[in-house]
Amino acid sequence: MKVDEDGCTLSKTDSKFQGGGGHQVCTCGYMRIKSHKRTLLHYLPVYGCIATGIIYTAIGAIAILSFLKVREGGADENSLLAILNDYWVGKIAIGLILLGTLSYIIWRFYEVCADPYGYGRGIKGIARRVGVGLSTVADILIVYAAIRVLVGGTDIQTDGQPMEERELTAYLIQHHGIGPVLAIGITYLVTAIIQALYGISQGFRERINIEQFRPVFRWSVQVLAWAGYLARGVILGIIGYFFLLAGLHHDPQRVVNTDKAFDFIGDHVGHLWFILVAIGTICYGLFMFAHGRAYDVDGD
Repeated sequence: MKVDEDGCTLSKTDSKFQGGGGHQVCTCGYMRIKSHKRTLLHYLPVYGCIATGIIYTAIGAIAILSFLKVREGGADENSLLAILNDYWVGKIAIGLILLGTLSYIIWRFYEVCADPYGYGRGIKGIARRVGVGLSTVADILIVYAAIRVLVGGTDIQTDGQPMEERELTAYLIQHHGIGPVLAIGITYLVTAIIQALYGISQGFRERINIEQFRPVFRWSVQVLAWAGYLARGVILGIIGYFFLLAGLHHDPQRVVNTDKAFDFIGDHVGHLWFILVAIGTICYGLFMFAHGRAYDVDGD
């Protein structure tokens, strides 16, 4: 290893090396590794990824436990927070999840506004930035639920029943018509498509610098991301579909959450698919841990 006059670390490489991920090949045959000075802003997505990893690893595990009849429901974001709130250690975990998720939301809005990945102002670039913004919807709902759980006075159920979602839908239909409910359903469906395509197209690679790791780790991260984003897309798509049905039929009881989306898969699609989506949800959580470990904040 050598150090150049700028203080950059240089490592020997051959002429076939392709630069990327912050690496440059010097004419002397050494690889220059750029050092990025990280600010507090750059750590926000790291905290957010960890919080998201905790949530969805736990939800996937609870879904499997429900399938095995070890517990009754609770495989959704709100119920998970309500379950944790029964224990003092859980209250600390909720606080950490709240701060981490809030950090991720702030970072995502920074991505939309500052465009650190260079999407641009063209139609395609704007569409991708809108997709980033839509991806924060679930995070915003988690922050809202976490605050309500911590301050008390919430009707969130630990068994996964979507009582609050259905009450909100009933209120919207009664006072504002079906428009807002249909808009919620469409937002969920669009987000589901974006999530699935993000995993299939490996769009996540622009935000994660895994070239520094061994091939087996890189392969594992890609498999986790592919399975995880597809599973999230399936769950969000089912939620969006039932919001549309609730609006079109003026029936709030049709609304489902993550837990009831799992139930729908198990009851109407098949037990095998239930297990696959639950495992995919765990994969999504594990991928977010890896994502936080190697998050590339500027796409270099």
